[in-house]
Amino acid sequence: MRAEKTIKRMAGGRRNSLFSDVVRRYMRNPAAVIGGVILIIILLACFTANWIVPEEMVTAYDTQARLQPPSAEHPFGTDNLGRDLFARVLYGARISVGIGVGATALSLVLGAAIASICAMSKKADFFIMRVVDVITCVPTILLALVLLTVLGGSVFNMVLTLTLVSVPGFVLRIRAVVLGVVEQDYVKAARVSGTRSIKLVVKHILPNALDPIIVDATMTISSMMLSAAGLSFIGVGVAPPNPEWGAMLNYAQQYFRTAPYMAIFPGLAITLTALSINLVGDGLRDALDPQADK
Repeated sequence: MRAEKTIKRMAGGRRNSLFSDVVRRYMRNPAAVIGGVILIIILLACFTANWIVPEEMVTAYDTQARLQPPSAEHPFGTDNLGRDLFARVLYGARISVGIGVGATALSLVLGAAIASICAMSKKADFFIMRVVDVITCVPTILLALVLLTVLGGSVFNMVLTLTLVSVPGFVLRIRAVVLGVVEQDYVKAARVSGTRSIKLVVKHILPNALDPIIVDATMTISSMMLSAAGLSFIGVGVAPPNPEWGAMLNYAQQYFRTAPYMAIFPGLAITLTALSINLVGDGLRDALDPQADK
């Protein structure tokens, strides 16, 4: 019993040491720290939007305040229907960031599950990879356009579409990582000892392939968000009156000369969010690399 407690204490100390090393390496990257601060502010705005601006202001019309420039009453101005743009950009963060996070999370789970099957069975790997090869022959944006045309524009359909078109890419990237882990001696030893496949994947393979997967998932969130904004911008994504940033840019095109702020603020929101996520992803990639200190 005493030996087991000693081993657990040593393992816990090692995990704490590894975590502190990752934090230390991350904090040494100024760009990553700035990106993290911006991202935290954006996420706080998403969670506290109800306390900042009443949700009713997102769709509240005021024909007497049409196309007003930014002011103390309306920090981001108003659109052609008199709706407050600050409220719409703020609540739009929930939709845009939610689509990016939701689609990435679902794609990651499905991709990790399929890649694990590939790692454990050569026959399944051959069949799955042939299917992935066929799917990846179709341009992602074209496949997304077809799916959204069939399903219709909504937040749920956008998440579903981006998930379906992104799973093959996740499968390819995660498979490359887990195949290297499967060849490690401790995995082979666990296999020989009779460890069940599910336990082997959950306890030995995926945890030891987690670092590159986390970095890949973080970087994918911004691309998912940009894809959603692009699809909404061309009119096949999230339908009005939902305040999705890409849809707001599409709506602002006809007023760009008379009210350019209608496009500037949603555009800045997209840019800052994508940039902050990419900076965090770059910082995590360097922080999780043990060679960074050498």
